[in-house]
Amino acid sequence: MSRYPLEAIRDLRIRKQDEANRKLAAARAVEAQRRQEVKDAEKALQDYLVWIKQEADRLFGSIVGELNPIHKVMDITKQIEWNRNHQSTYVVAVDEAKKKLQAAEAETITCRKEQEKAYKEVWKINQHRDIWLQEQALQEERDEEAELEEVAATIFAMH
Repeated sequence: MSRYPLEAIRDLRIRKQDEANRKLAAARAVEAQRRQEVKDAEKALQDYLVWIKQEADRLFGSIVGELNPIHKVMDITKQIEWNRNHQSTYVVAVDEAKKKLQAAEAETITCRKEQEKAYKEVWKINQHRDIWLQEQALQEERDEEAELEEVAATIFAMH
């Protein structure tokens, strides 16, 4: 049987499909990593919110019930204010992690579409090759039958 004439194109499409599969796997891994980063950032924010409440209670507790100089009260108030302002860095970290996750999800969708397209291209050429192979087998069978008929006719003519 002769070689499938589009085998080089088929091999190229298979390589493209393999590359699309690798890109999709990598994109999914990045997406999972970004998802974990969002969880970690949200947990850090929640932990900070718990800590800031506890710290505010501790700081207020240190001045409640006794006479304190105004600068001590002001220092504690400034510390609590600084803690609350520092909370924004955690909020920003959560927002940035979510943006990176959205970008990773978009990349995964793009890679999935490319992988599906590559799969379809391989499927189509495999279908074409299967049809071609069937036609080749039928043609070879017809050629063999014709050759056998020719041999039979030659033998018959010789007798």
